Amino acid sequence: MMVKKWLCNEGGNIALFVLGMLSIIMILLVFVVNLGGALATKEQSGTTAQQASMTASSVLYEEVRRVIYEYEDETLEGAVQAFFEDIEEMVDERASELSGSGDYADWTVNEIELEAFDQVLTEEMNKDVVRDKLNELLTVEDIESKVVNKTRNAIVANNGVLDGAELAIKDDRFYVRAANEMESVSFDGFMEGIQENVYQESAGPRIDFLDVVWGGPTVTSLE
Repeated sequence: MMVKKWLCNEGGNIALFVLGMLSIIMILLVFVVNLGGALATKEQSGTTAQQASMTASSVLYEEVRRVIYEYEDETLEGAVQAFFEDIEEMVDERASELSGSGDYADWTVNEIELEAFDQVLTEEMNKDVVRDKLNELLTVEDIESKVVNKTRNAIVANNGVLDGAELAIKDDRFYVRAANEMESVSFDGFMEGIQENVYQESAGPRIDFLDVVWGGPTVTSLE
C-alpha cells in the first residue's frame, strides 16, 4: 500500500511538473510571437511612413507642374507674359542630360523627370517675377490641402492609423510620422489586451523649391 501511494504521489508530481513546464513554454512562446509581431509592425510602420512621404512629394510635383503647364498652355496671360517660358522644354532637356549621367544610372525615369523639374524650377524661381507668379497661382489652387489629404489617404491605404500622424516640412523635404497598430497575442491572460501604435518617421526626396512654395518649415497634424 505504501509503495502504491508513493507511486501515485510521484505520478501526480510529474503531471504537475509537466503542466507547469507547458505553461512556461506557452508563456515564452507568446512572448516570442509578440516580439516578432512588434518587429513586423515596426517594419510595416516604416513602409507606411515612407509611402506617405513619397506620396506627399509626388503630389506636390504633380500639382506644381500641372499649374505651370496649364497656365502657359491654356491662359491668354500665360501665353502673352511667358513667365515660365519654355520651362517644359527645359525640363525635357535636363532630364535627357541627367539620364546620360553616371550619377543617375540607378534612378528610375520618373525620379529623373522629377529631379529635372526640381532643378529647372529652382533656377527659374531665382527670378522675382517667376517666384511671385508661381506663389500667386499656388495660393489659388490650395495645393497644401491636396498634399495633406493624399498623404492621409496613403497612410490609410497601408493600414496605418491617423492618430498621432504628422506631416512636417524641414530641410526641403516632407517628413511623415505615422504608425501601424500592433495587437498582442495572449495566453491565459498573459499579455492580453495590449494594443500599441508603433510609430516611424520617413523623409521624401529633397525638393529645392519646397520652402518657397510652402512657406517654410511647418508641422501639420494628419489626424
